[in-house]
Amino acid sequence: MEAKRYCIVIELKEEHVQEYCDIHRNPWKDLLDAIKGAGAEELLIWNYKNLSIVYYECEDLDALYEKLGTREVVKKWNMTVGPWFAEAPTFDGSGSVAACEKIFDLNQQLAGCLEQN
Repeated sequence: MEAKRYCIVIELKEEHVQEYCDIHRNPWKDLLDAIKGAGAEELLIWNYKNLSIVYYECEDLDALYEKLGTREVVKKWNMTVGPWFAEAPTFDGSGSVAACEKIFDLNQQLAGCLEQN
């Protein structure tokens, strides 16, 4: 199955932006292994002001988070960074992940069909 692309925007509490950026610049090796092992082909994160912009390529984002939610390192990570979010998303497989709606794709639209992932 071909990987789909997902974008998520997470609002951070302003007082935790620097901590959030720092921990992502130096993530835990076992967390990286867990993300890759759960099916992420690509994961990029950008910071803009107090927003975290997260980009994934994987077969199914909800399935990826369901797998990640069972890993102890992910539970520890979520306990660490979770309080830094203005509104904590569910990254443990307990519910659907709210991804951004794609409204433009140059290559797809040149080909005549905008697809959602």
